[in-house]
Amino acid sequence: MKQEIHNEQGVHSQVNAANIEGNVYLGKKTRFSKRFEKLNQEVASDERYEGIMESLKYYLTSRDGIDMPTKLKDGGFRENEIIEATRKKEKYAKRLELNKFFESAQWIDSQLFGKIKMDFEAFILPLINEGATKDQVLREVVIKVIQPVLDLINIEGEADEVLNYNADDIFGMVYYLTGQCHLNWKNYDSI
Repeated sequence: MKQEIHNEQGVHSQVNAANIEGNVYLGKKTRFSKRFEKLNQEVASDERYEGIMESLKYYLTSRDGIDMPTKLKDGGFRENEIIEATRKKEKYAKRLELNKFFESAQWIDSQLFGKIKMDFEAFILPLINEGATKDQVLREVVIKVIQPVLDLINIEGEADEVLNYNADDIFGMVYYLTGQCHLNWKNYDSI
């Protein structure tokens, strides 16, 4: 959404009305939007990146030995839900592998992983610790984790021609982080 602003001298400029946090940017591009544009350029020119960024390595490294299906089962997921979660995780993992050769894709994924982890810990872990049902937890995951990430990439990645993440991809990221032991669906301290 753009808004036209007129100053005292009668000069007008285009202003991005607001991002998802309500901040107004006066014609400046955010780091995210710049990275999405750079990613389009990297892919168009086949500009390959050798290596993995440190910020992404953190999320690619497994933190403990409990696998994703066990964590989901412990969180109350049924077998068919675990199968679907596994499909989403594997679909995302394939996309991660395909895009790992582009520095901007790595940067975007590491930032999204960080946001997912932060939102999960801030909004979902308290519910889990209070003994909320799996259905209550999943509903809040959609509202507090998935939708904010979709809003972010739909606004900041408006010109994205490479990643084009959708809700299934973001759920895949959540389950990927679960498989890497960055997210838990049960309070293991209470066992």
